[in-house]
Amino acid sequence: MGHLAKADGRVSEREIAAARAIMDHLRLSASQRRAAIDCFTQGKQADFAVDVALETFLRVCAGRSAPLQQLLELLLNVAYADGALHPQTHARLVSIAERLGLPRLQFEALHNLFRAQRWAQRQNQPGGDDAGWTHDQRTHGPRPATAVNSLGQAYEVLGLNRDASPDEIKLAYRRLLKRHHPDKLVASNASSAELKRATEKTRELTAAYERIREARGF
Repeated sequence: MGHLAKADGRVSEREIAAARAIMDHLRLSASQRRAAIDCFTQGKQADFAVDVALETFLRVCAGRSAPLQQLLELLLNVAYADGALHPQTHARLVSIAERLGLPRLQFEALHNLFRAQRWAQRQNQPGGDDAGWTHDQRTHGPRPATAVNSLGQAYEVLGLNRDASPDEIKLAYRRLLKRHHPDKLVASNASSAELKRATEKTRELTAAYERIREARGF
């Protein structure tokens, strides 16, 4: 987190607050929290060995994908702590995802779902806490995506047949996400109802894509 917060040249108070909120969310003991703060400080240094840290994390994960996704979700909270994603911060996030072996489109799906959830939180809780975390996030983690109850429903959401190739699935997901993402509506001064509908659609598209990706193994 310290390495990511320093990507734009300085660590802000909001980024520090986001890191503290994450430590609360992880329910660290007093000694663990002190160790985490030390690690955050080390991460800010120019000579921080990020490759070594990521290799250690991968080794501890032992091939499990869930901790990798959880790490990126936590890092996204730090990345957006100041409100907007700095280009250098985004580049560092992409680099971390690549080093963790996460396919670029899978990272994009996670990133898009995170942004959609942020839009929903802003609509439901204007002016939330400084770290950008809701009470539900601190207690239970990030909100789940909109439910897609079957693989058949997932194909319907993306407008695809079951025999669609991985490339066709990825293309359909990107095209639909670009069409419905809330970010596209901001410039047009869309209403809160329109933003809410776009957020829900983005969640549904991402849930469908993830359901198919897991079933097909790509």
